[in-house]
Amino acid sequence: MNIQYKTRNLYPDELRILNKLKSQKEKEKMSKIKLHHFVTATILGTVLIYISSKIPDSFWLFLSGTTAVLLFAFVFFTPFEIYKKRKRHKSFLQQLNTIIAKGTVDTYLVMAKEIAIAPEYDDESDLYIIEINENEVLYLWDTEYNLNKKFPCLNFEIYDDVFFKLTNRQIYQLSEKIQPRKIDKKAKLNFIKQNGAPKHLEIEKINLAELFEKYNNYI
Repeated sequence: MNIQYKTRNLYPDELRILNKLKSQKEKEKMSKIKLHHFVTATILGTVLIYISSKIPDSFWLFLSGTTAVLLFAFVFFTPFEIYKKRKRHKSFLQQLNTIIAKGTVDTYLVMAKEIAIAPEYDDESDLYIIEINENEVLYLWDTEYNLNKKFPCLNFEIYDDVFFKLTNRQIYQLSEKIQPRKIDKKAKLNFIKQNGAPKHLEIEKINLAELFEKYNNYI
């Protein structure tokens, strides 16, 4: 079962974050590479290819040939990379402007009963297991390694994917930070190896105490 987002108005601090991000992105400089750089690289590469064809096998042949290849790679591949970067930049600003203009964001409100953490063992990220009802838990992966500043807390909102990708903020804190129950990180890894990893923001119908016991069996 997946979570269901609801639309609400942006809070003033969220609007400030978005406007600050917009200002930063608008000032962000695109590539300074101009047409004449490609012309120069093409001419120089052509000259080096000609020189390479006239000199015998030696270090200088290797050097001139390698340099020519790098110059032509710059000419052929750099324009596409610049295009992709500009396209991403434009798309980012469009999404940002759309949210600011609408003045709304989609979130999922959580009023948790208890929270457990299964810390990262290797590089799989911390896993938070949130008891949202007596026999329901929500899985939340800290993929960006930034949740532990204000999380876990019992009351919070989870942002939708669009807002999260724009701001790198996954939750909006509504209560004080608490100390979570801890699941042994090696037990978590063993459990995942045997049963597979739960999906991010997946809801499972199971009691948290029952789930704790399952993980502990893998220590």
